[in-house]
Amino acid sequence: MDIYEFAMKMELDGKKHYTELMEIADNNGVKVLFNILAQEEQAHYDILKSLQNKIELGYESKVLDMAKNVFEMMFEGSDQVKTMLSGDALVHALKLENESIAFYKEKMIASTDELEKKTFKKLMVEEKKHYFLIENLYDHISGGLIRGIESAEFQQMDDEELE
Repeated sequence: MDIYEFAMKMELDGKKHYTELMEIADNNGVKVLFNILAQEEQAHYDILKSLQNKIELGYESKVLDMAKNVFEMMFEGSDQVKTMLSGDALVHALKLENESIAFYKEKMIASTDELEKKTFKKLMVEEKKHYFLIENLYDHISGGLIRGIESAEFQQMDDEELE
């Protein structure tokens, strides 16, 4: 299996995981978040497929732009999110995102092709955004605060800060 096939399988596995979490979620905001993450993983698959064919696919993620509204919807007057999702599922999702970050970073460093380097860097940054969102959800469920969601840091986060 070549690097593209491996990475595409990894993205489809992530999509499947988020789709499964979306299906068991009782809270509409949580469903929306996991649906967005599943769509993001599909977009990453599409980017990798185009890269495999040496075609640059333009894609700009809006996941952080949507996150504040989604988080507000999730937690509006309800504690059901805390009981509805297993912290283990989120820890597993964090582990998968962390593995994706490490994978894309390694491939970005190892690649000698500029289009590959650029694409792997972009995917690494996208996976860091996913990690950030899941981590904030986990923190809230485990009794912590939603770090950064209300902050200027979250509002103005850009790709360079995540590199």
